[in-house]
Amino acid sequence: MASEIQMKNPIFVGKAIRAQLEHEIPRDLPLDRDFREGTDYTITDHVNSLHASLAPDARTREIITSLVTHLHAFARETSLTHSEWSRAIELFTRAGKESTAYKNEFVLLSDCMGLSALIDELEHPKPAGCTDSCEAGPFFTDDAPEMPSGCDLASPDTTGERMFFHATVKNTKGEGISGVKADVWQADGDGLYDVQYPDRNKGVANDRGTIVAEPNGEFCYRGILPVAYPIPSDGPTGDVLRALGRHPHRSSHLHFIISAPGYDKLTTALYPSHSPFLGTDPVFATKKSLICQLEEIREEENWAKMGWKNGEVQKNGGRAWIWRYHFVLPSLEEVAALKQKGR
Repeated sequence: MASEIQMKNPIFVGKAIRAQLEHEIPRDLPLDRDFREGTDYTITDHVNSLHASLAPDARTREIITSLVTHLHAFARETSLTHSEWSRAIELFTRAGKESTAYKNEFVLLSDCMGLSALIDELEHPKPAGCTDSCEAGPFFTDDAPEMPSGCDLASPDTTGERMFFHATVKNTKGEGISGVKADVWQADGDGLYDVQYPDRNKGVANDRGTIVAEPNGEFCYRGILPVAYPIPSDGPTGDVLRALGRHPHRSSHLHFIISAPGYDKLTTALYPSHSPFLGTDPVFATKKSLICQLEEIREEENWAKMGWKNGEVQKNGGRAWIWRYHFVLPSLEEVAALKQKGR
């Protein structure tokens, strides 16, 4: 174990380290024993012992110790070779280089391996009967305009058939919740989000909004029937999916973040039952409880009752769709009790 004097001695230590030592003196430890695979003291034991002695934060130490233990176990279980690990490192390197603001390859890899879905379930346990959650995905933005219930979420020239969405938001006792706000965003009839267009509708948000619900928790809006679209597959995540015989096509869906004072915030998505890829969604976001039967409306008089102007539905497919859903939120106390029970 080196002293500070030894660390700063130019005979033993180079210029770069000596410069860093002007700001911080690291802790050094003696090498008391050798580690060797197949013995009672392996590299796994040595790494975890080092962190146990040096890592100052208990939670960081707990997470890294578990990560090292399971990562090393994975290498042993699969007899991982240098060549295979080098290919994995090359993939991770590409993931970093090819990521952008709206295509984070590390997030895509996490989603497509089911890790994002697992973490979401662990962080947001729910009592029976509450609405299932899923990840927000890469296309949420925080600049959506606040709008009243009953609004038009899409501009008139947006591609796609017209849809009327109606929802209730209740607690586990079946009572309507007051103070509800619903962030809503979706792709249009071409499978594109507003942020994917070059001019983003001249800078104006489209197919998204923060809807202020009625005092009883109900809200509705007029929008576009979403269609299925692919996640980016031109990068390393796409290569992984192809190697596994999987496709990159997401089911049609609507995104929601439902919030209300005193209740656990819900991030989720809803899927029409007519959508393809419900069983092979690449990010594991589909759940049977989130699949909805839609009602097709072809009578013009009903279009007017839902708030559409003359000709608007006719020129966009000649039919409208009614989509209904009943959200159920747990209270913060109910979630805290479940987390405490799970420890």
